[in-house]
Amino acid sequence: MKRRLICAALVLPLLSGCASWFEGSVGFEPTPLQPLAQQSALKVQWQASVPAAEGGLFTPFYDQGLLWVAGGDGKVSAINVLNGSQSRWFDFEQKLSAGVAIADKLIFAGNDQGKLIVANLETGKIVWEQTLTSVLAEPPQVGGKAVVTRSNDGRISAFDIQSGRQLWTEWQPLPALTVKQTTPQLKVEGDDVLLVGSASGKLAVYALEQGRMLWEAVVASPRGASELERVTDVVSQPVFDGRRVCAVAYQGRIGCFEARGGEQAWARELASSRGLSMDAKGVYSTADDGSIWAFDPDTGRNLWKQDALRYRNVTAPVKLGNNLLAVDGEGYAHLLSPVDGQIVGRSQLKVEGTIARPLVLGNIAYVLDTNGNLSAVTL
Repeated sequence: MKRRLICAALVLPLLSGCASWFEGSVGFEPTPLQPLAQQSALKVQWQASVPAAEGGLFTPFYDQGLLWVAGGDGKVSAINVLNGSQSRWFDFEQKLSAGVAIADKLIFAGNDQGKLIVANLETGKIVWEQTLTSVLAEPPQVGGKAVVTRSNDGRISAFDIQSGRQLWTEWQPLPALTVKQTTPQLKVEGDDVLLVGSASGKLAVYALEQGRMLWEAVVASPRGASELERVTDVVSQPVFDGRRVCAVAYQGRIGCFEARGGEQAWARELASSRGLSMDAKGVYSTADDGSIWAFDPDTGRNLWKQDALRYRNVTAPVKLGNNLLAVDGEGYAHLLSPVDGQIVGRSQLKVEGTIARPLVLGNIAYVLDTNGNLSAVTL
C-alpha cells in the first residue's frame, strides 16, 4: 500500500560567526537580470497584506477556499484564494513564534513562551495547550489524529488533535552549529508516516501515530576540520512522489531514496538550504549560490543548470503548470522551462522581507514574505 509522508528537518539558530548568502552577507553582487523575450505570460492575480512574521516562522495554510496566515503579534487573517480579500480573521491575543495549522475546526500555533496552543476556530476559545521543551521552531502540522511539533531544541512531539494527549516524543541531539531556518521542514502528505531530516545530514521515516522509526538513511556526511565546515543540515523540506523520497543538505548532497526501506537510489554533490521539488521528469533544486539545477529522478544525471539567477536570493523552484517558478529577493517571479532551464517568463511582486518557498494550489502560486506581503501568481 502506498504510504503518504510527513517531512521534517531539524535545524535552528544562525550559524555562529559565519555568512549566509541568502541573508545578503556575502561579497557577491546579484547577477543582473537580462532582457527577456517573454514567451509565457506570468500574471500577478492579486496582492494582499497579512500579519507580519516579526521574527517567527509562519506559512499560509489552506482550508476550504481560504489561506490562513498568522503573524508574530498573534493575529491571523483568512484570505480568499481567488481574489485576495480578507474573509475572516482570528486573534490568539498573545505573541506567537510559529503557525498555523487547521484541523477539525481547531487552529494550532506556538506562542513565544514555548507552548502549543489550540483554539476553537469558531469561538476563539482555547481548547487545550501543551508546554513544549522549547519554543516552536516551525508551524505545527496535522495528519490523521495527530498534530506534530518541532521545537528549537530539536525535539519532535506528536499530540492527539482533540485531547492534546501526547502520543510520542523524539529528541535528536543538535551539533554545535546549525543553519538558520527560513522555511518549514514539516509537511503532512497523508495520515500514517512522518519524514524527518536532521541537522546531522540524515533522513528518517517514522510511523506518525506511534513514533516508531521505519528507516533511516544518510543524505550527507559531515566533512572538514572545523565545526563550520562540518555543517550538513537537511534544512529544507524533503519531497515524496509515491515511490521515492528526495532531500538535499546544506554543504552536502542531493539524493533520492526508496520509500520502502530507504535504499539510496542516487546522490550527487550539491549544497542547498532552499530546497527542492520533483515531478516525473526531474528533481529541481536551488543551490546555495542561487543557481537552479535539474536531475533525472531515476539516475540522478544532471539535466541542466541555470546560472542567470546566482546570488539573487532565490527560493526553491516549484512546479506551476508545465513550468517551474522561482522568486528572487528583489521580488521578481521567474518562470523556467523544466526541459532546459531557460527563463521563459517574469513578473515583479511587492516584496519587503525574506521569501518562503511558494505554495502552489492548482494553477496559482502564493508567495509570502516576512513583512506580510502575500501575492497570488498565475499563468
